[in-house]
Amino acid sequence: MCSVASSVSGNIVINNEIIDRHRYRQLVAYTAQDVALLPNITLRESLHYAADLKLPKETGEQKKITIVEDVITVLGLQKCANTHAQMLSGGEKKRLSIGMQLVSNPQIMFFDEPTSGLDSVASYQVISYMKDLARQGRCVVSVIHQPSSELLELFDDVYVVVDGRCLYQGSLDNLITTFSEAGFQCPPYYNRADFVLKIASKYDQQNVEIEKMMTASEKLMKTEIDHGFIQDKVTTNAFLVDGGHGSQYPISWWDQFCILTRRTTLGTLRNPALMRLRLFGHVLFGFIIGFVFNNLGDDASKVLSNISLLIAILMFIIFGNAMTLVLTFPMEMAVFVREHKSNYYSVSAYYFSKLVADFPWMISGVTAFQLIVYYLSGQLLETDRVIMFWSICALFGWLSQVYGLVAGCMFPFELSPVIVPISMLPPLVFSGFFIRYNELADVFKPLPMISYFRYGFEGLVQAAYGHNRTELGCAEIFCYYRKTSKVLEAFHMVSDRYWTDVLALSIWIVFLHVVLYFSLRYRIRLNR
Repeated sequence: MCSVASSVSGNIVINNEIIDRHRYRQLVAYTAQDVALLPNITLRESLHYAADLKLPKETGEQKKITIVEDVITVLGLQKCANTHAQMLSGGEKKRLSIGMQLVSNPQIMFFDEPTSGLDSVASYQVISYMKDLARQGRCVVSVIHQPSSELLELFDDVYVVVDGRCLYQGSLDNLITTFSEAGFQCPPYYNRADFVLKIASKYDQQNVEIEKMMTASEKLMKTEIDHGFIQDKVTTNAFLVDGGHGSQYPISWWDQFCILTRRTTLGTLRNPALMRLRLFGHVLFGFIIGFVFNNLGDDASKVLSNISLLIAILMFIIFGNAMTLVLTFPMEMAVFVREHKSNYYSVSAYYFSKLVADFPWMISGVTAFQLIVYYLSGQLLETDRVIMFWSICALFGWLSQVYGLVAGCMFPFELSPVIVPISMLPPLVFSGFFIRYNELADVFKPLPMISYFRYGFEGLVQAAYGHNRTELGCAEIFCYYRKTSKVLEAFHMVSDRYWTDVLALSIWIVFLHVVLYFSLRYRIRLNR
């Protein structure tokens, strides 16, 4: 594997003509060795979404359906067309990855080890389909390691690389003859691929015959490039658009956003873990915590228990929403990187679609949980207080959602479930619940100012006990916290800071949105 040089500029040239970069990305397809697919989307749906994103809007819906069905037929995928991607075999996934590129009818197709991880039958099927694509007039280029004799026969031309240099390039029929002329005799009935790899593995600078072959091959390669003989099946005109100024994507940003939002929503609906945790989990835990802290909200003798309920609400909201995305988003990142590199859509279209598609499930779960807990715990049933309480919970859920997306984007699947809970502990410690602000050592006093838990906790306390609430009910002879001002004083809180807490949480949300966007762009750069 060669390292990729950075800060490199230049032109893309086909047949000695500089081509439009945007048009190049539309008509050139690259299929990686391991193709990431959305697990809960069926094979046919995957092809339909690929067609929607890769084909111009002028292409009618019926035409897209015809193209998709033709691709399914050509690749022999009729039996599994309605199967979810996670249930497909290795060979079917490989063919699906080819089909997703094929819907846009690319002229040049690159494949990185398409037979990796497949058995001999599936490998032959995949290479056979690639051969059919080449016969249709496309330029098909594939990297392949140690092919069998049967697989090698399907290739027209081969390019053998040793230590980054060309050992042989040319027709498969001339392979053995060329090596024979250089003094390397292939035994009868010997796999030509194994023979060439055996010769290549013995290469060193003292081997005069191999060095001569490599020098001659490199000179021939340079001559063919200079005279435009390479990729002679590709017509240059298809890559020239308006003098080199074409649109990078086949469809508009808004269409990309709508298609991605629809696809993400469908995947979420079919993900039982997401749906259970987002809706059923919130409702179930709402009833559990509501009955445990039943009727505490207006009892002055149970204020401290009610305050514990408020911090518990925030902890459940952030863990219930952030951890859900941490466990699912890293797997989707591989799909995002592949599709963006294949010119499906822009980073911003994916970014906004992900936020919009996930938001309804977050807000519905948080709302159901908050209303159940609020009623069962006996908080004051005043409309303005209910709205204030819900607003803090909704903002904290929103923050949790973006926090989970950022962590899922920045860290691999193995690390993020560990890093996220640990990263939440410092903000939780400085929330004002475990240690009061004025009791902190001077070195720690600035930290509550950047703790999102502090603003969420203070906002809920203000909603429950602030906003001109005077006295609480008291079932005992004496209740120290009968006056709500005593509650705020106990936690060193200033009254009428609710809107400050709302503003602080909003600033955190905006900050995390910015971090998420640049994290997505960084992942793209990291995978170039």
